[in-house]
Amino acid sequence: MKDSQKKLILIITPRKKGGPWQWGADLVEELNKTSEFKAEHIFKIRDKLLSPFRLKARIIHTTNPLAWTVSARPLILTIHGKYYGIWKFFYRLGIAKASTISVPSKFLKTSLDIERAIVIPNAIDLSKFTQTNIAQRDFFNILTVTKFWFPGKARGVAELARIMFDLAKEFEKRINWRIVGFGPFLEDVKKSINTMDKPNNITVQWFGFDLPQKYFADSDIFAYFSHEDNMPIAIMEAMAVGLPVVTNKIGAVNEIINSGKDGFIVSEHQAYQNTLLKLMNDVVLRRDIGAAARKKIKEKFSWQTILPKWIELYKNLLK
Repeated sequence: MKDSQKKLILIITPRKKGGPWQWGADLVEELNKTSEFKAEHIFKIRDKLLSPFRLKARIIHTTNPLAWTVSARPLILTIHGKYYGIWKFFYRLGIAKASTISVPSKFLKTSLDIERAIVIPNAIDLSKFTQTNIAQRDFFNILTVTKFWFPGKARGVAELARIMFDLAKEFEKRINWRIVGFGPFLEDVKKSINTMDKPNNITVQWFGFDLPQKYFADSDIFAYFSHEDNMPIAIMEAMAVGLPVVTNKIGAVNEIINSGKDGFIVSEHQAYQNTLLKLMNDVVLRRDIGAAARKKIKEKFSWQTILPKWIELYKNLLK
């Protein structure tokens, strides 16, 4: 089919390059590989304002509850997380006017109490994540990736620090705990961690705003702890490269991880510490869990699996 004959879909996301922005960019990239649809990523303010008047677009697919259209075209609202304050009002309006509501997890559907929402999970482009080589060595690199824009996530890193420092006291080898992430709560977390009793055999390395992919290949374990989350992309990306993941029970992580099979979900501090120690002392277990994690992403959360769900939805709305 000629490009001019393909059905145009406008994917509207925030301008800021975060999770929803990346989701939109990836969805557009995947849709433009199909024979039936073409898509544009709309994130600049001017383009958002003009999008309702793009009459050649067959579907408006947005993460913004304020989006609208001047014709009877389908309007899909995708919600990636909980909303607070004045945004509750705007999302209620957006939900009322949207043709379809989608969320990435059963957890979020239940939390938001949107009965008509359909669940289409976040997806990973596995071709962008090379499987890491997990090997036995004389030190450990443990990676944490998070956003310090939310107090619940920041508090989780401080809590994880206490676990990591207690772990180091029981482990002879050197541990490099590498933290990737940025946000307004970052400095507060650093100050809090600096006041803790840190053993000499563990170093805390802060990498701020950077690409997590730069650190996957040289990491041994991915450790995550948060008190505010839905479906952490950071966990899914770590699984995609074959890293064993340890996380507390938060949000929809139990929809991603089958604990003990392709990762570990443990919330109590001693159990979390024991799980890390078990992995650190068993390279075969790290490889097995990592391989199962990558397999899970390929079978359940790759674009090859998720894109057909979006295409089916678009086709049904255009009938």
